[in-house]
Amino acid sequence: MNRLFGKLKRYRKIFIALLSLVILYSIIPLPGEMFDVDHSTVITDRNGKLLRAFLNEDEQWHFPDDPDIEFSDKLIKSVINFEDRYFYYHPGVNPVSLFRAIVGNITAGKVKSGASTISMQVIRLSLKKKRTLLNKLIEIFQSMKMEIRYSKKEILRIYLNNAPYGGNIIGANAASLRYFGKAPLHLTWNEAAILAVLPNSPGLISPLLNRDHLIRKKNRLLKKLLNRDIISEDVYRQSSSESVPSGLISFPSVSPHFAEYMKGVYGNKGTLIRATIDKDHQIRIEHLIKEHLKYLSTFGIKNGAVVVAETSSGKVRAYCGSQDFFDYDKNGQVDGARAARSSGSILKPFLYALAIDEGAVLEKTILKDIPSYFGSFSPSNASMKFSGVVTVKEALIRSLNVPAVRLLNFYGLHKFYLFLKSSGVTTLVRDPDDYGLTLILGGAETRLTDLVRIYRGLGNNGRFSPLIFSQDYLERGEARDLITPEASYLTLNMMRELKRPGAEFYWEQYQSKTPIAWKTGTSYGQRDAWSVGVSPDWTIGVWIGNFRGEGNPELAGYSCAAPLMFDIFNYLPKERSGEWFGRDGLNFKQVELCNKTGFLAGENCEDTVVEDAPPGPDVIPLCPYHKSVYVTLDEKFSVCSLCWSEGKYKKIIKLLFPPDVSQFLREKGDIVDSIPPHTKGCSSGSGSNPIQILYPVKNARILIPVDFNRKVQNITIRVAHKFKDKEIFWYIDKTYKGVTKNKHKMIIDLSPGWHMLEVLDSDGNNAKRRFYISFTRSS
Repeated sequence: MNRLFGKLKRYRKIFIALLSLVILYSIIPLPGEMFDVDHSTVITDRNGKLLRAFLNEDEQWHFPDDPDIEFSDKLIKSVINFEDRYFYYHPGVNPVSLFRAIVGNITAGKVKSGASTISMQVIRLSLKKKRTLLNKLIEIFQSMKMEIRYSKKEILRIYLNNAPYGGNIIGANAASLRYFGKAPLHLTWNEAAILAVLPNSPGLISPLLNRDHLIRKKNRLLKKLLNRDIISEDVYRQSSSESVPSGLISFPSVSPHFAEYMKGVYGNKGTLIRATIDKDHQIRIEHLIKEHLKYLSTFGIKNGAVVVAETSSGKVRAYCGSQDFFDYDKNGQVDGARAARSSGSILKPFLYALAIDEGAVLEKTILKDIPSYFGSFSPSNASMKFSGVVTVKEALIRSLNVPAVRLLNFYGLHKFYLFLKSSGVTTLVRDPDDYGLTLILGGAETRLTDLVRIYRGLGNNGRFSPLIFSQDYLERGEARDLITPEASYLTLNMMRELKRPGAEFYWEQYQSKTPIAWKTGTSYGQRDAWSVGVSPDWTIGVWIGNFRGEGNPELAGYSCAAPLMFDIFNYLPKERSGEWFGRDGLNFKQVELCNKTGFLAGENCEDTVVEDAPPGPDVIPLCPYHKSVYVTLDEKFSVCSLCWSEGKYKKIIKLLFPPDVSQFLREKGDIVDSIPPHTKGCSSGSGSNPIQILYPVKNARILIPVDFNRKVQNITIRVAHKFKDKEIFWYIDKTYKGVTKNKHKMIIDLSPGWHMLEVLDSDGNNAKRRFYISFTRSS
């Protein structure tokens, strides 16, 4: 027993030392977070290609780990053979190297070797503490613990992502791009050797500092790789003869507006943002917009923006905030894709789609296109001309303002406003009544990103959802079914028939013809030009104008924005080339329409056609214009049951428009159906009042400008009569003012205050209208 205790006593010191090591191993923790540092914000495209990188707060290029980035086998072998040959075999510490280092340092009387393994270097880089014996001991235990928690592959990846590579470059990914302009997967042996030796003394050597010393270290490593049969003699000779880079390569700056936006939303603290942008498409479209604006600049038009999204997914594939981010003279840093600009008439398709959904109209339905008055607001078409009546399809294709305003007034301003907000228009900050009926003509502002979003919704069967900018982060907002797929399809069908600009006019004759539904818009004062197109593959939005807001007489959606939109559309690949939105799964109902008015065919509609309509319960109104009329045999007089004679009357069908339309068409020179005057002496009279006061509207308050010379402008009053050649007698405040025939309008000079207008015809029919006049001085 005494002999046993003697042996234990002999090994007591060794036992205590081992026990102390176990205790130290147990109590020394790993860092809570490995490299919890401020990374650069890095934005990559859909395929992992770098779009833009931003310096971190320490002004360093320190990329976050990207799981899609692979490090080449050449780089890994170079690093291991330079730093830690037995990396895959030791438990975090190489005891042979450690013993050799201790002996060598004691013999030399100073520290010549630290025997650091890659695992120990990871710990040291993470802790960033001074090199002392105590810290070295801590590194040893922590590296051993790290080997238990992480695999060798993970440890090596941590090292490569956080090792210093000279200057303000941290990590092999950033170094590979900065020095060689390529991803680390594609490094040559020469380049891999350079990156392997740089972390050893990054403050002393780099491609820009002590280049000769770097070349010697690189070549020594290559020689070591040769001696260990990792590379061949030929590879060694070629690699060792290659030089090191003489300068730094700038990181790419593709879609800089998009990158700035994404950094602000998702990457303020430094992160990897995998965007939906396609770098190849982005570069090509940046070139197209730059060339297009170079041409338009000769007319004083300086700026433009483009957003392209996939129609099916909503993923944004290209985003150009301006013609050139670095065009400082033309305010290229402004992000035109998110700038709020007047919408012009670009929102009209949605009003027509909603009206179709509600059963108010179909594409053949006729709308009034005549001088119209809504209080003090009197819309006009861009051509300053009117057609009398037009079909919905013609009104949309020609982008007529008057029919659109009248339809909005009928459909409901508040309903349309709520649709726009629900569909994704983010710029409606006022109440709907503040915008009024001008909402459909550009009275509100919108963003290009919003327009691409809602047009894409129209192409997505009426389901509206946010655009997708990132593969990792979803935009807020749920998908909403706001328009039926059937109404969306009918609206897109009308939009595809717009005549394209320039050589695109003959697109249907091309072998590679591909249809697209599109619309343009031009804001008041010609400050903004829009063009948005939708196909089964792509939704493309273009804005053209001047960021400073000045108008330009040459600026128009059709001539300035549409050509660029078609250039982009023709460039983009088409998975379904030549195909259109499918009808499969759509639940149309068949309705019989009057072929001349587009309303539901009534008993008096002799020419009918069957058309598709949405499946809802709402049915388009009966044709209000075809009416049966009883007339004398010579059709000179209309009769009724109180005045007709047996066998001396007949029934005829007439297309009878209301007085305002009939009056306009007659003044235009068109032949218009009318009812013959009623038989004289009949007690029933002629039925409804044939006189209609067009302007002013009831209880209107009219502001009359007064010039600087105190000359008061006159007011033009307009009246319509159902019958041709009827005379109308005019009275203002019971004072006779004159008589008109055929064209019933009168220019009158009136004093401020309330006035009463009364008009009469020779048959005693009359109409009255009260209105108020006030003066305002012209500015």
